[in-house]
Amino acid sequence: IFFSGMSALDVGGIPCLIREIYYAPPCPQEVAALFEVALTYHNTSHYEASVSTYLAAQDLWERELTGEYAESELPTPSPLPTEATIFLRLAMGSVFESAGVDEQALSQYLDAKNLALGQLPPKHPFIATVNSAIGTVYAHLAQFDLAADHFLKALDLREQVLGPKHVDTGLVLNNIGVCLHCLDRTADALQMYQRAHEVFKLHFALEHPR
Repeated sequence: IFFSGMSALDVGGIPCLIREIYYAPPCPQEVAALFEVALTYHNTSHYEASVSTYLAAQDLWERELTGEYAESELPTPSPLPTEATIFLRLAMGSVFESAGVDEQALSQYLDAKNLALGQLPPKHPFIATVNSAIGTVYAHLAQFDLAADHFLKALDLREQVLGPKHVDTGLVLNNIGVCLHCLDRTADALQMYQRAHEVFKLHFALEHPR
């Protein structure tokens, strides 16, 4: 229920963003084990330990690809595949986001976006993912116009690549609805929520939290 002259923000009625889930690319078994540990730390709110473990996983993976690095004061380019580096940026950004350190989360996500735009094909799914991730941070910062712009970019690509009925497309539709809701564009928000609902009904049982 909203009161005349008051927005969703005024009455505490902020709807729920749905965050992205990031899947690690194929990697050595020891690295995968560290990713599992990092995720467990994240899910139990041990954020500093989670980031440290992701960095340890990155270091281990790089060493497995190249051997022990020779000591040098010069920066060494990472030998990791682009998708792996983007995953690590997204994963660590997600930890910072959970910790409420939005500026550091945004920095990680923007690094991921620059890598994706510079090194991946124009319709690679990661480009939509990083735009969606950036959108969530801007929404946390109450910059809903910027958030909606990034979600719309993600929606456009996902509709092209995954199709309009894919669950990840539904996620972005919901989040666009959240931004429009918080901008008091309730009719437009309702349309997005309805579209997201139709997608989720195809994939989830009625009791599913989405």
